Amino acid sequence: MDYKTAGVDTSYAQKLIHDLKDCITQTHLVPGVGSVTSQYGGFAGRFALEEGSGFDLVATTDGVGTKIELLRRFGYLEGVGQDLVAMCANDLYCAGATPAFFLDYIACGKLHERWYNTVIRSIADACRKVPMALLGGETAEHPGVMAEEEFDLAGFAVGVVPRTQRMPQIEKQRPGDLVIGLPASGLHANGFSLVRRIFAELENNSPEEFQAMTRKQDFYATWLAPTRIYHELPQLWQIADIKALAHITGGGIYENLPRVLAPGLGAVIERPEPFRLRAAELLERYVARDELFRTFNMGTGMVLIAENSELEKIRRFYPEATVIGTLEPGEGVELRL
Repeated sequence: MDYKTAGVDTSYAQKLIHDLKDCITQTHLVPGVGSVTSQYGGFAGRFALEEGSGFDLVATTDGVGTKIELLRRFGYLEGVGQDLVAMCANDLYCAGATPAFFLDYIACGKLHERWYNTVIRSIADACRKVPMALLGGETAEHPGVMAEEEFDLAGFAVGVVPRTQRMPQIEKQRPGDLVIGLPASGLHANGFSLVRRIFAELENNSPEEFQAMTRKQDFYATWLAPTRIYHELPQLWQIADIKALAHITGGGIYENLPRVLAPGLGAVIERPEPFRLRAAELLERYVARDELFRTFNMGTGMVLIAENSELEKIRRFYPEATVIGTLEPGEGVELRL
């Protein structure tokens, strides 16, 4: 016996990652933050902050979840790297951090270039959009544990934040501060266990309707669009006083907004759905409205807390930014649905 006959071909894996060297190393210089200084393919990556930076480091980790199952089924892997990178980068922004570098972890049943190259290139493309260095990663084959065609992704990101710019700035928050929503690109990468159940029920009970839906021109944009990267935020907080940011992921606005609010303050949301999801019509057929807001972003991917005087500055970077509510004495989130 040998490792290859057991299902793991390490030489093939090394060839694939070597062939991707150019697209990965193109991410290694992050202007204003630092650069990768370690040798490509080493055991660990080294990232040098710019001299005299006065930064703290911030780290986060996330994945794509069961959205991968639909991306694989419908052959739309080109955006999976952006889902992975965005879920991590957007969390860094909520700490006031500028992303510096990223690492990926890929577990699969059988490594194959027909999907692997697409996934790694999509991760590198997303890192360039941030911008953030793709510092390294790990690919693990799990024959006998995962089916050959299966794979899963996790991401790990580190950012830098000036010690005077940490967020949330809970000491500055006051009743009357605005709750400002930024539009999502779609469902992002949350709630897909519920989406898959809805799809399964629709396909089982109304197969013709399901097939017609999946053949529509806007199917991918409606259900599988990559998670938006709010990469303008580090530029925004250079000119605007942003008191907090909340990335609206699994659990919706109910669970995510309270994580950045000062004790004794809650949020009253008068306009819970300023950016209606294309997917909302079908979702509402299967799920109660209040439960939808406890599961999905419902069109609002990022929420900012700021005073009214900052709204014009925010709209220089995000023209669609919409006031959805205000901070009030209390706790938690009240959605007026």
